[in-house]
Amino acid sequence: MFENLEVNHVINPVTALAFAKFRSRLLLLAGEGPYLKVFDHETTRLLDAVRVFESQAVHGITTSEFSGSSNGATVVKLLVWGNRCLRLGQLHDDAATAKPKMVLELRQEVQADDWILDVCFLPDGSDAVFVTAHDVVFHLINAPGGQDVTLRRVADGPKSMLYSACIDWSGDGRVLVAAGTVFGEVLLWSISEPFFEAGTISRAQSQLHYRFTGHEGSVFGVRISPLLSGFCSEGGRRFVASCSDDRTIRLWDVSSLDGHEATPGENIDKDEASIESLDDPSRRLARGRCVATVMGHVSRIWNVRFLVSGSRVDIASFGEDGTAQSWQLSQKPLVKNALTRTGLDYVHLTHRQTYACHSGKNIWASALFQTQDGSHIITTGGGDGRIVSYDVNRDDDITKGGTFAGRWTMEEVEAVLEEPGTSSTDGKQASLSERIFNALVGDWIIKRDIRSALPTYPSGTFSGEAYFKSRSPSSKNVDKEYLYAENGTFSTDRGLTFQATKQYVYTYQRASDTVCAYFVKPEDGKSIDYLFHKLQLEESTEAKDSQNGQDEYVVKASSYHLCVEDHYTPRYSFHLRNGIVHDWDLMYEVKGPQKDYVTTASYTRRFDGGNRDSGRSHGHHTCGIDRASKEGLHTTKDVFKSYTFLTHSAFLVTTAQGKVILGSSTDSIDYPSELPTPSHGGPRVRWELIARLQALTSWSMTTRVVGSELVLISGTDGVVFWYGSAEQRIRPAFELHRKAAFLYAQKVNEVASPSKGQVGVERHLVLATCLGIPEAHVSNRRGNLSLPESFLVTSACYVEVINAWMLGSRNGALAIYDTSLFPDDADLLEPSFVLQNIHGEDAITVIQCLPEQKTHQSVYILTAGRDGHYAVYNITTTQKSHGQEFTLLTVHRSTPTFGPNIEGAAFHQRTHELLLWGFRSTQFVVWNASKNMETMTIECGGAHRHWSYIPRNNGGDGGTFVWTQASVCHVHSQAYASHQVFQSGGHGREIKAMTLSPILWNFDSSSNQYIATGAEDTAIRIWSYDRVHGSTVGFKCLGTFTKHTAGIQQMQWSDDGRLLFSAAGCEEFLAWRVRPVPWIGVGAVCEAVCPKVSGDGDLRIMDFCLEEINNGQQENQNHKDEARDYRISIVYSDSSLRIFHYTSHSTRGGHFTLLRTGTYTTNCLTQILSLPQQQVDPSTQSYLLTASSDGHIALWPFSSPSLPSSPSSTTAIFSAHRHPIHQSAIKSLALIPPSSTGNGYLLLSAGDDGALGITRLTLPPITTTTPSAFPSPCPSLFPAFSTLLYPKAHAAAINALASIKTLPCGPFANSSLIHTFVTSGNDQRVKTWRVEFLPNRPGTQGLRLKKLGDRPTSVGDVAAVGILKGDGEGGRDIGVLVAGIGMECLPVVEKGVGLGDEEGGGTVVAEGAVIG
Repeated sequence: MFENLEVNHVINPVTALAFAKFRSRLLLLAGEGPYLKVFDHETTRLLDAVRVFESQAVHGITTSEFSGSSNGATVVKLLVWGNRCLRLGQLHDDAATAKPKMVLELRQEVQADDWILDVCFLPDGSDAVFVTAHDVVFHLINAPGGQDVTLRRVADGPKSMLYSACIDWSGDGRVLVAAGTVFGEVLLWSISEPFFEAGTISRAQSQLHYRFTGHEGSVFGVRISPLLSGFCSEGGRRFVASCSDDRTIRLWDVSSLDGHEATPGENIDKDEASIESLDDPSRRLARGRCVATVMGHVSRIWNVRFLVSGSRVDIASFGEDGTAQSWQLSQKPLVKNALTRTGLDYVHLTHRQTYACHSGKNIWASALFQTQDGSHIITTGGGDGRIVSYDVNRDDDITKGGTFAGRWTMEEVEAVLEEPGTSSTDGKQASLSERIFNALVGDWIIKRDIRSALPTYPSGTFSGEAYFKSRSPSSKNVDKEYLYAENGTFSTDRGLTFQATKQYVYTYQRASDTVCAYFVKPEDGKSIDYLFHKLQLEESTEAKDSQNGQDEYVVKASSYHLCVEDHYTPRYSFHLRNGIVHDWDLMYEVKGPQKDYVTTASYTRRFDGGNRDSGRSHGHHTCGIDRASKEGLHTTKDVFKSYTFLTHSAFLVTTAQGKVILGSSTDSIDYPSELPTPSHGGPRVRWELIARLQALTSWSMTTRVVGSELVLISGTDGVVFWYGSAEQRIRPAFELHRKAAFLYAQKVNEVASPSKGQVGVERHLVLATCLGIPEAHVSNRRGNLSLPESFLVTSACYVEVINAWMLGSRNGALAIYDTSLFPDDADLLEPSFVLQNIHGEDAITVIQCLPEQKTHQSVYILTAGRDGHYAVYNITTTQKSHGQEFTLLTVHRSTPTFGPNIEGAAFHQRTHELLLWGFRSTQFVVWNASKNMETMTIECGGAHRHWSYIPRNNGGDGGTFVWTQASVCHVHSQAYASHQVFQSGGHGREIKAMTLSPILWNFDSSSNQYIATGAEDTAIRIWSYDRVHGSTVGFKCLGTFTKHTAGIQQMQWSDDGRLLFSAAGCEEFLAWRVRPVPWIGVGAVCEAVCPKVSGDGDLRIMDFCLEEINNGQQENQNHKDEARDYRISIVYSDSSLRIFHYTSHSTRGGHFTLLRTGTYTTNCLTQILSLPQQQVDPSTQSYLLTASSDGHIALWPFSSPSLPSSPSSTTAIFSAHRHPIHQSAIKSLALIPPSSTGNGYLLLSAGDDGALGITRLTLPPITTTTPSAFPSPCPSLFPAFSTLLYPKAHAAAINALASIKTLPCGPFANSSLIHTFVTSGNDQRVKTWRVEFLPNRPGTQGLRLKKLGDRPTSVGDVAAVGILKGDGEGGRDIGVLVAGIGMECLPVVEKGVGLGDEEGGGTVVAEGAVIG
């Protein structure tokens, strides 16, 4: 028999996460289905995994840490809950071992009478309280030193139906409960009685404080903030954050818990509706109302959390769109028109960062941990089963060890390359407006006097600081932009004093030579809102007295602005001394119906080193306009041009003035103290001027030599230079006829006789093309390569093992050249062949050999392009009299989700993982194709800029990216991936189809069985399963393929395992060629697409069956590339059936031909099988068997036709006989092949009615005169059906059924058999069965059904089960795979089987009754 199934490995949605600190170790606890997993956060290693509940999924985990023993050992208490189930446990040291060892111990399970929504421990960590779905709080009492856990009902909140809740301690002895209802309300109530004290048995009193409305859907998540003492100047604040079905996050002020219940419409008190009260800091945040609302996710938001670090408060949100987003909480500046708005918000949520590291939908779980430096670790678990952790610092940059980012202006770089004033002078003179604008950057000391003629407006003085900070222009029409901000103290003449701030944005447009001032938006205090005024500079300057020989003069400007009814007239006076703006004045005259005042402000530059952007730190050597500029001389501003890396820590930069600069950007450098800090933060970088080359002025091209630390540099004159990190000098290499259009170089080994194994001599091959010349220059060769017409080279690679150049073009063409054929009498080599459109009509950006290839007859190459695809080709060579003959075969083609532009690729030498990088909209993305995840995402502005990237070969997915944005050089470097992955997970949506291949042999002579899964996320994944005893590796994803546009419904392997067929909605049917590929794992290419016959775009393929047709030819095992023919029968959701002929060739693709069409009744066809024939040639007579939504099966006999000459010559097929089995739709079928005697079949069926059917089917004898549709009334010509039905096999619909094994049994092996199989369905149970069959008995009298095992599965909505073939001795170890919302492997061990073995053979549930 087969014993009960035990869990081996699972991939389920992660539904709960929590952190725990055990000794000095940070642990991550994860709930995945009914299992609790414990990870070491630093190493991501799985430490332990236990089954907490039998079948219930874990919905929440909470922890409490304390020292709970006399020897001071750390104990971590934990509570795990799901639905109504709850278990108390703890992590502690193992007392039985001398060395500290963590032990996970769980207490008995207890059940509440309602769904548990949130749990928290009491302050002392002993007991706990929890809130349920009907707003009731319970006290969980943990008996000291015992195993008893009891529950006591403590208090009832407002009567409502909750979707979410949060329970926490207020800090003043009260328990706070925030609740989100299904009707969109947010409730806050508390329990003040100390019910948890010893001896207290009475019910506690509850008090409702707030009932908020505003959400337009169910509230899915609520969270209570801690008391925020540093957020507002007026004292502590407490908020409740909520998220909803309406995709909004709302923030509610609940600072006051005075017993007042806010009415739904109440937002602001009457006494707050005045200018005086609004100016009063104590009244800025109205009590008990919604103070902020924001919408950011593209779908529903499931949960929110607070991130508090000092005065900084952020909110993290987690949504159905699979993203986590962070929002910064800030106070809004006050505005005077507050009287006109009801419920004006004084708190603002600003979006900071989006983390998109999950596939598909839904982040179900999240956990936060605050580190000692105040930053936070965010960990998320998704519906895809992936667990990801991010480190978020206070600036919301994703940080890991060795990560930094910095920005440098050209002025900052020049400051360390040369002394001030030694720059070359060239180009047009800057205008007076631009010179004044440039002089404003930096820090200023401000003093302002306000004189008002009206008593309603106060007079007084303001003193403080201001700065102009350079930033990227907000508009493409603006050349330069500053953010102006001031902060100081305003003192009225009446003795009142308070803090005041103000922000503006100043811009300069070179085309109109205009300086403008703008108001900023009050929400963030930095974005441009609308125009304030334009500065009109006067033509003349006013001279001042000259002292000590210093030249002093004044530049004036004025403007005008009408604000509703108020007139503003600003007047500027800029005071310069020797070209430096040391101070300036600004006066405003304001006139209006209720305003009449004049402000006079004086600004003095700070030179005390505390500036943000002035002086050498910003590259303005004189902090203003030098004397040469005043006299008409102007220094042309240099700009960054090209970047190329020498190593991951050093790169070359060329500039428009011909400079070649070496930048060293590693954190291991011992930086001199005089090196400048970048203007926007980040580390110091060593900048070294290598050379000035006149040829690089205005244009340059650089490229790294593949495999070495060398760089090629070329300019407008066609001369190509070398620069090496070892020599640290530039030397000429060769000269082209004109300016280079493309440069490529790689290190190669020149071996005189490879067969003798001689050591090669290193050298470098260079390939270059010039504009307007249809040839490619090759160094160290006798001639050049002739380029095809309109072939603009964008990528190249020299394949040393086959002596061939491969060139990629801008229009997607690939050209291959046999370099052994360089002619003696000519200098141009023609291509051996050109393959068009391998990447559509987009540029090929990557051509490279897969590493470690030594054979001279076959090689694998990788290509990638701006069409968003990458592909692997197997190139084989055959020596002919005229040279080599190349054969190119596509073995893998895939589309990463980060596209569309792929710009580079590399393989990790250690991990063998493939990295791709490119651009997605305005982001630069690095994608690990082997792990199917992003490892770096940088907001850079898009692909149209100068940039370079180099990965690190440390196996940690690190790399360095340098780029130009808004004329500023940016550097981002990280030693590791931007996030940690604890487990990779799987599909982002529910799996709908699964199929297992036969045992296959890999390229490395190892064997494997592939598992193919298809899901609603339209992706196909190929898996292997690691069955090493004691290992938790389990499922390993070998590849992900996407081409379907609708959810996948069914899949099936061919008998040889080389073809995979997939069916989906929208009538999509694809044939995939699957092969093992070195360094890739499993490669797949869509070989053919079945043409759509109907015009119904919503037509769904329900099922199909596959038969290989040998056409009387014996398979030749030595010729695996021979054409193979298949007959594919497909049933559709419109009750139609079609039969196709498919011809497959491994090198030429495949072709579908429609043979027959048929139509069932109005009921939908759900399943189809082909009945194998033993005594009849299947090429002349065949049978199809279908199942439908009416619970019937039907036979479809037909004679196999030859291929039709045209689509119009296809013939019809009809169902000949129907037989009822189930009361509703049949969801799964399995066929037991006929025994060695007779034409009998056993058909296993599972239905939507939860029943299990065993049907005995006997076909009539087939003769040459037998018609195809049984028209004769003779009973012997009709099929015989007999069904044994077990109506309550499962408590819900049975969706999947799979055969395990068929064995002959009894005294005569050919007279009886037993068959074992498994079923699973919506009741989340996996059951094993055995059917015993005696063919010599009539009807169902020879049938007996036994149930052998019944175990729960953690997989929801089970759609498929499969049998993993064993690799143990005798092949007797078998794994049952269950797929649906997740995947699970249940090992089954066969102990013994025998007909009539009543003691060990299971429970008989049905036998002997003839139903049909």
